[in-house]
Amino acid sequence: MLNTYDCNFYDLARIKESFDELGYVILENALNDIDLGRLRKELEPHFESRPNCQANFFGFNTKRIEALFAKSKVAQDMATNHTILQLVDAVLGENCDGFQVNLTQGIRINPGEKAQLIHPDSALFPISNKPYEFVVNALWAYSDFTKNNGATVIVPGSHKWAEGRTPKPEEISYAEMPAGSVLLYQASLLHGGGANITAHARTGIAISYCLGWLRQSENQYLSYSLETVRTFSDTLQRLLGYNVHRPNLGWVHGHDPIELVRGITSDKGAEDFMTPQQNALLAEHHQGQQVALTSHSL
Repeated sequence: MLNTYDCNFYDLARIKESFDELGYVILENALNDIDLGRLRKELEPHFESRPNCQANFFGFNTKRIEALFAKSKVAQDMATNHTILQLVDAVLGENCDGFQVNLTQGIRINPGEKAQLIHPDSALFPISNKPYEFVVNALWAYSDFTKNNGATVIVPGSHKWAEGRTPKPEEISYAEMPAGSVLLYQASLLHGGGANITAHARTGIAISYCLGWLRQSENQYLSYSLETVRTFSDTLQRLLGYNVHRPNLGWVHGHDPIELVRGITSDKGAEDFMTPQQNALLAEHHQGQQVALTSHSL
């Protein structure tokens, strides 16, 4: 049985535990019928006008649309869903000052598309034997996901495997779920788009999150104009990367980039963006004591 919970009635601690054990969780009823209808109304014209991909990894009979926050208000709300952000923080929070949106993508697997190569998304980052997760993905069901129409192939528990291990057929599952559900999975979990052998498309909305000090897959700063970003909520602006990841990553002219979004101009010199521990060490240094910042204090 799939690791499935109702998004409106659940024990967060239990979900976190099973998420860590299996590498994925499915939350049903994450989008109600009204919001799902609004989402389709906002995005359907973009799917219809987009040609199929022409790529060995992205597929040849699959449509993909990006920069979803400029196309859909519902997608903005999906990205800032409180329950999902809590689960993402449980995985990524210990290893960054704050996580960020990695990419947004609408994925429509059309009839006749072949199964995607099973892979881990952690392969995006060229570090072997990663000590912890770099990315958590949320894949929302825009339409029903079934084994026959291209439901995501997953290998439960594979996020704990040694790199390079190939799954046996009996270890492979399919993330079947009704529209309005969301599949959350850790980037090191083996997965891939399934083959669509039906007469109807399978559509999902991917919104993934990564450690705040990593380069994002989708360049969020060029995907949206500054004018568009200013229409987003404060939470979404910061998730896109308009903030400073302590210590001192991402500033603009020595200041927090959120000031740029808000049209604030400062005539002050550059400021520090340090953690409380680092500020304490710096205070000791300025009091005449010889201390040093190390990787453990960053």
